Amino acid sequence: MSCWSGSHTEKSNPSRKIEPAPDLHESAPSKRICRRGPSLVKEKQLMVVAGAIGRSWREIGRLALDISSVKLEQIEEDHALHVERVFAMLILWRTSQRGKATAAHLHSLLSQKDCALPPESIDSLLEE
Repeated sequence: MSCWSGSHTEKSNPSRKIEPAPDLHESAPSKRICRRGPSLVKEKQLMVVAGAIGRSWREIGRLALDISSVKLEQIEEDHALHVERVFAMLILWRTSQRGKATAAHLHSLLSQKDCALPPESIDSLLEE
């Protein structure tokens, strides 16, 4: 049994002129990549910063990056190495910030008095 409801013997209308569809490749504008504003922080940058953050990483996560203690404890359980823990924390921050997770924004957060990170350890965030 067919579910098609149209007529099988439909006649074409001779007065109706059918024109071919325009070639989409010719009429479509070339694709441009537009960057609006600063770019998001990259994983490579996060790894460099992770290597610069010391034993106070939990405090930095809570105070500067606004990450809950529960999430920091979970990161600590999931990752054995210190640098992996800090990197996971920074990835979590980047994910939570979405479009605001720029290198400049992270630099400003890590430059606060509470973090006490030496400027030379995070200035790579400002380099493009």
